[in-house]
Amino acid sequence: MIIIAPTVLRPLAVATCSLAIWLSSDPVYARCEWSAGLPTYMTFEHDLGSLWVPLDAEVGRVIADLPLAVPNREGSDLRCFYGATAPTTASMIPTTPLVPGIPVRAQRSADSVLRTNVDGIGAILTLGFPYDGSATNTFTSDDGTQTVPYNGTMLNSTGFAAPLGVLRGRVTLVKTGPIAPGEHIVDKQMFHGVTNDKGRVLDYTLKARVKQAQCKLLGNPVSADPVMLGDYTLADFTGPGPVGTDTPFSIRLSDCDDDSTASTAYAHIELDGTKGSTVVDAKNGIFSLASGSTATGFGIQILHGDGRQLPLQEAVSVKPLQVGVTQLDFRARFYQLDPKVTTGLAKGALHFTITYR
Repeated sequence: MIIIAPTVLRPLAVATCSLAIWLSSDPVYARCEWSAGLPTYMTFEHDLGSLWVPLDAEVGRVIADLPLAVPNREGSDLRCFYGATAPTTASMIPTTPLVPGIPVRAQRSADSVLRTNVDGIGAILTLGFPYDGSATNTFTSDDGTQTVPYNGTMLNSTGFAAPLGVLRGRVTLVKTGPIAPGEHIVDKQMFHGVTNDKGRVLDYTLKARVKQAQCKLLGNPVSADPVMLGDYTLADFTGPGPVGTDTPFSIRLSDCDDDSTASTAYAHIELDGTKGSTVVDAKNGIFSLASGSTATGFGIQILHGDGRQLPLQEAVSVKPLQVGVTQLDFRARFYQLDPKVTTGLAKGALHFTITYR
């Protein structure tokens, strides 16, 4: 009995040793780990600063497109490792509704516009490293896009962890509808992040101050009203086309407010006939004489200040806004329409609308 006892104990000792080795070599289970001694949550706050959008900008206009590289406020450090048996996953789940159908120019991710707390302003949030599949120690998007909402999986077996302590990517602020007058403060939690083993691990809040670029029309803003084109004789009318010299005039925009470092808005003008004047050739800016005219056979042409043709019945870009006062320069001249004209009084009238885009 004394000889047999050690033999019986050996298989148990071997089994115990084998179990110890298995516990110490466990790379196949998905896991994310918080660094010891640091908080176990991450709050990301991203302030875009002061931004400008033209008052009459179209829906889908990009207000700002800026890089995102924000460390978490707590100084936490979360690292995720590859797992083969149970894949390591991360998801960014919106905490605000999507705004569908926004025609964002040059964006493939137009269906990922998230609502902010300001009506008419949304955001596209595009994730970068470690959610972009750019290295072995990253998550790869399940659907091929990096925009929130996002689901990703670690696909590569590597000894390097994916560090989640800094949120990287891009933020695209977009006009999604009418924006009320005045200055607006964007301050909205946009999404929270979860991993498959830790649950909810982060929140992201977007902040910005958005102003609308615009001017005012005070009093009579036209430099000369009416614009006097001068006196002409029949000898000046030699055939269809421009007659005489151009007469300059301007429209003054007051109290203009825009980014002082780089204008974001252009003043646009739309002109149409009024008081009996009708459009003859919209593309070339030619309109007929107004009611009360006794002359016949010619009309009036309006031009940009530099002599370029100014189309009628459409919003035409004139110049970028200048803080304070913006002067829009134009020219006008008679334009012969018929082979023969008759003398008399010649009047013309246009209605104008100024927009900021």
